[in-house]
Amino acid sequence: MKLLNFNNVSAAGFRNRGRKKLYLATFGCQMNEYDSQRIAQILHEKYVLTSEPDNADLILVNTCSIREKAENKVYSLVGRLKKFKKQKPGLIIGIAGCVAQQEGDRLLKRLPFIDLVFGPQCIYGLPDMLKHVENGMGAVLQTELKHDFLIPPVTAPLPEPNPVQAFVTIMQGCDNFCAFCVVPYVRGREVSRPSEDILAEISQILDEGVKEVTLLGQNVNSFGKKIGATHSFPGLLRMVAETPDLERLRFTTSHPKDISLDLMKCFRDLDTLCEHLHLPVQSGSTTVLKRMNRHYTRDQYLAIVDKLKSFCPDITLTTDLIVGFPGETDRDFKDTISLLKTVEFDQIFAFKYSPRPLTRAARFDDHIPEEIKTERLKAVLELQKEIGLMRYKSLEGRKEEILVEGISKKNPEELRGRTRGNHVVNFPGPQELIGKFITVKIIKACYHSLRGKTLIH
Repeated sequence: MKLLNFNNVSAAGFRNRGRKKLYLATFGCQMNEYDSQRIAQILHEKYVLTSEPDNADLILVNTCSIREKAENKVYSLVGRLKKFKKQKPGLIIGIAGCVAQQEGDRLLKRLPFIDLVFGPQCIYGLPDMLKHVENGMGAVLQTELKHDFLIPPVTAPLPEPNPVQAFVTIMQGCDNFCAFCVVPYVRGREVSRPSEDILAEISQILDEGVKEVTLLGQNVNSFGKKIGATHSFPGLLRMVAETPDLERLRFTTSHPKDISLDLMKCFRDLDTLCEHLHLPVQSGSTTVLKRMNRHYTRDQYLAIVDKLKSFCPDITLTTDLIVGFPGETDRDFKDTISLLKTVEFDQIFAFKYSPRPLTRAARFDDHIPEEIKTERLKAVLELQKEIGLMRYKSLEGRKEEILVEGISKKNPEELRGRTRGNHVVNFPGPQELIGKFITVKIIKACYHSLRGKTLIH
C-alpha cells in the first residue's frame, strides 16, 4: 500500500488553510498510483493530503483486483476504517479502482458504511459525487465503462512537493484478454491518448522539477495501433525524448507479442531512454502460454531477448511470472525454470495463480493444488535469488550515475537512488542531494539492491 502525502505541510501552510483533509491509500500497479495522483490533483482546491486517517474528512482507498491477496488486503483495510466513521459521522469513505469496478453495488451491501464506489474511469467525476454525498442524497455508485474513454487533461500541480519522478499514462485499457487477467473487464478496451495531451502533461510536470518520467499503459507497445492514431509507440518515444529538460525516460508495461524492431532500436538511439525493460513472460512453457492466450511462444520470447541485447548489450531485464496456472505440468514448470536460467533476469515478480472473476481461466477445470503452487513458487524465488545476486554482483566496483530519489527505506540515515538500469542504490549522503544526479561507486551487492559510495557531489 502506498500513501500520497505532503512531506512539507508547513511550507504549504497558507495554501492549505481552510482545506479539508484527504487520506488516500493506493494498492496495486503504477496505473493505480497515477490514478491516485490524479485524484489528489482533481480535489486539490478543497482537500490537502494527510497521512493520518483519524483526522481525515475524506478517505479514499484505490484498489487492485489483479490478485486475490491484494483484494483481501483492501477489505481488511476498509473494515478497519469503520471506526473512524463512528468517531466522525461527517467523514466520507470511498472505494475506487479495480475492485470497485469489479464488485460494484456488492461493496455497498457488504460495507454499508461506505459512501462512494467508483471505477478507474470515473475518478474525474469525484467533485460531483462528493457534492451528492455532502448534500445528504445517499451513497454513490459509478462504474460505467466506456470503450472510447479518454483521459481528460488536468492542470493542477502534482500532489507531492519537489517531485523527482512522475508517471504519465499514455493509454487506457487492454484488448488482449489473457486468460488469467481481469484488466479488460475493469479498465475497458484500449484507447490511446492524443500525443499532444501526453506531451503537454510531460511539459507541465517537468516545469515542476520532475527529472524522470515513466510512460504507463497496460500494453504500451500497442499505443497508436487503432484507426485514427497519428503516432506509433516508438514514434511517441522519440517525440517525448526531445522534450526540453527531460533527463530520464522509462515505460511499462510491454507485451512481448507487440514489441517491434523499431521499439528495440529506441534503446540504442535515444539517450534519455533508460536501459531497462520490464517484459512479462508469465511462463516458460509454450503450452501454458497458449492456454494463457499470450500469442507468443517460448522461442519467440527468447528471440526478442537476444535481439534486444544486440541493440543494447547492457539492458536490464525484469519480468512477471505466474506459477501453477491451470493445467501446468511438471514439464511445463521445468520449462519456466530453464527460461529463468537462460535469460538471467535482474529481478522477477512471481505469483501463484489465483482465479479472478470474469476471466476465462477461472472456468478451467484443471486447477493446480495449492501445495504444488506453493512448492513451485518457492523454487522459482530461490533460483531467482541466486541469479539476481549474481547479476547484482557483476556491478560491484563499477561507477554508476544515479538519480537520488529520497531517504533510504531501510535506513533513515541514508539516501537511495536508482541507476539507469533500474537498480536501487543505498548510500550515505546529505539530504541536499535528493533530486540530483550523482556518481557513486558500487561497493556491495545485496539481493534486491546495491550499496554505493558517493564519488561526486
